[in-house]
Amino acid sequence: MNELKDLPGTGYMYYSNIESRLHELDKRVRIIRSQIGRLSTQVHSHIEQHFKIKGIYHSNAIEGNALSIGETRKVVEQGLTLSGKSLRDQAEAKNLSHALDRMEEIASAKDIPITLKDIRELHKLILTDIQDDFAGNYRDGEVEISGSDYQPPKAYEVSQKMAELGDYVQTVTSAEGDIRELPILTATAVHAWLARIHPFVDGNGRTSRILMNLILIRSGYPICIVTQEERLRYYDALEESQAGNLTPLIELIYEGVVESQEVWEQAAEQQIKDKERRVQIAARLEKPARVRAENEYEVWFNAMELLKSYFKQFVDDVNETTTFESVNLKFKDFGILSSEKYVALREKGTARRTWFFGIEFNSEKRRARYLLYFGYPDYKINQHTSVILILAKDLELNYFYVPMHELTQPNRLDIFQVGFNMKKQEFIASTAGGKWTGTVEEFAYMFFEQVVERDFGA
Repeated sequence: MNELKDLPGTGYMYYSNIESRLHELDKRVRIIRSQIGRLSTQVHSHIEQHFKIKGIYHSNAIEGNALSIGETRKVVEQGLTLSGKSLRDQAEAKNLSHALDRMEEIASAKDIPITLKDIRELHKLILTDIQDDFAGNYRDGEVEISGSDYQPPKAYEVSQKMAELGDYVQTVTSAEGDIRELPILTATAVHAWLARIHPFVDGNGRTSRILMNLILIRSGYPICIVTQEERLRYYDALEESQAGNLTPLIELIYEGVVESQEVWEQAAEQQIKDKERRVQIAARLEKPARVRAENEYEVWFNAMELLKSYFKQFVDDVNETTTFESVNLKFKDFGILSSEKYVALREKGTARRTWFFGIEFNSEKRRARYLLYFGYPDYKINQHTSVILILAKDLELNYFYVPMHELTQPNRLDIFQVGFNMKKQEFIASTAGGKWTGTVEEFAYMFFEQVVERDFGA
């Protein structure tokens, strides 16, 4: 059922059948709001600047400014003074640019309500150096709206009526307030409300449109640009709103927001496509390298498994040989790197410390605990291997392992790191004495011999 509904706190009404479209747009806005953060800084900045120049051009053109959109861009972006063009027109473009910058700042301070002071500050920026006596100040005389039968309030009524508008805006934009489920309704209401009061000698339309967009941006919506081509429809909608019916103006603002929304949606869609294309190109370029890395991983994996199995066998053999129950070794297997983590380490990417295996030595009441985990090779062996095992010791027996090369006590082992040289198919280690190469059997025997000698004095 299409019925006139009150917009609480405003004195305005609107036909309810527009709500379904506003709700649908609200869903679209929520989706794009979550995607905008993923747009590149360059794309985001380009779109915002596009809207800014377009908004300045059309908002001023509605009021009779003769600058083209290209001339507006030169004045605003390049700071040029154009010969043969009205200095006032150029000042209006620069001023509106400053006002829009301030609008963005106010909109971003979401925990601070928008006040009447903000509205007057925006108006002051619009008229500074053009009509300084009127900039930010209420009119003290009567005004008429060209082409309209509507008679704005008397000058002595302006202050009170603006206070009422200011109270409404501050309430709906406060932390406890509510810009409403459908912000376009609120944005339309404050636009019509300010235009109805017509509180300033000049600049009422531009200030109304900025206030409208301030509410939209504060709500996470894209802006609405009322274009010069829509000027007559816009005036007609404002005329209708003076009688209390916001519907035509809501329709106009809704269409403007939809148009801006589509620009953001197209940008997000294009960036997704561009990213997919880059991913495809990168994948094609990386394919040979990835195949080589996968083949390399298989060789490396087998070498690491050989090392681990030999150490485990060594532990088992020692345990079978000892006759005292209090003398034993414990082997703990923590798995191995996946191919993805191997590639991450190989390419010096980030990868969490991944444990490989640990060995605990027990001799009556004395214990020593060691761990081998994966990491990057040091300068001694980095030319020969890319992913290595770092040897670490649990000094306090509290499972906090310190890499061997960081230790300084006399019983530090000589072995710091061990890896596998793919080209020579041999194990290679970084030691206190430099670089060591040999078989897995030699490496294991060197490790066990040094632990027994330096931790147990045997």
